[in-house]
Amino acid sequence: MRICVFGAGAVGGNLAVRLALAGNEVSLVARGAALTAINAHGLQVLAGDDVLQARLSASDDPASLGPQDAVIVATKAHQLPAFAATAAPLLHRDTLVVFAQNGISWWYPAAGLQPLLDPDGAVEHVVGRERSVGAVIYSANAKLAPNIIRNTSPQRNRLTIGAVDPGSQARVAQLRRVLRAAGIESPDTDDLRAAIWQKLIGNASVSVLSFLDERTSREVFDDAWLGPAGAAIAEELAAVARAEGLVIDAARAAPAPGHFSSMLQDSRAGRPIEAAALLTAPQMIARQHGIATPCFDLLCGLAYGKAARLQAQARATADLG
Repeated sequence: MRICVFGAGAVGGNLAVRLALAGNEVSLVARGAALTAINAHGLQVLAGDDVLQARLSASDDPASLGPQDAVIVATKAHQLPAFAATAAPLLHRDTLVVFAQNGISWWYPAAGLQPLLDPDGAVEHVVGRERSVGAVIYSANAKLAPNIIRNTSPQRNRLTIGAVDPGSQARVAQLRRVLRAAGIESPDTDDLRAAIWQKLIGNASVSVLSFLDERTSREVFDDAWLGPAGAAIAEELAAVARAEGLVIDAARAAPAPGHFSSMLQDSRAGRPIEAAALLTAPQMIARQHGIATPCFDLLCGLAYGKAARLQAQARATADLG
């Protein structure tokens, strides 16, 4: 299969290498130091005791890569408008576009979300729902260098996918088989919304706390104070999911040891955090159902407050420089 991974971050790079080694024609949209390093030396994934390495076609110009059978969008949710602005050359009528972001995705069927998650309707206009594939990813990764990734969950790399439009279900099933052949778990799912909320519960109740406390996800999960706080947040979000008609509980699996959440990694690298899809959108859905989420609301306030302070510090440092 001809597959482009849009975004050379830790998750996207891990997927790209595994798909390439399985015999797919894989390309990568990358920029800056990552593009230079990948073109010079290839892309490497350290997964446990294994070293996975692949040479990929990489470019910062999607037009040079041409139309694809599938595009895996491995950027953050707030970067989707930038993807939409350059994605058209990658697409033909039957291209599948997999949105592998955390939180509530732009296509999620709830009122009032488009201005927040797809502000100008650009993603829907360029891609369309008939080509869109929802996705939930479980894969713990960190960048060690522009072209070197450590996969800290070598026994668990999962991409659950589902068709946004029923007309593309057969093509999505084919992509699922391609993922499995590459050693990427891709279970069948009757309703991707439940998988989205289950992952969101883990992200909000563990990953955001990791960002706030600046410790690994496992340390936060096991903490005598933050562990129960995370469990309370999980219970609130599970109640919202059930109001959406989903069969779901607040159970959470213990995170892999030694992994810092992607939100914390982003903040330490000076990048914006993935907030609208992970924090604001679930709040909006809770309000639509009239469900109170006091613990989650406190989490949102603390996360947005810390993000604002970090941005202010970065601006002050830039002004001094």
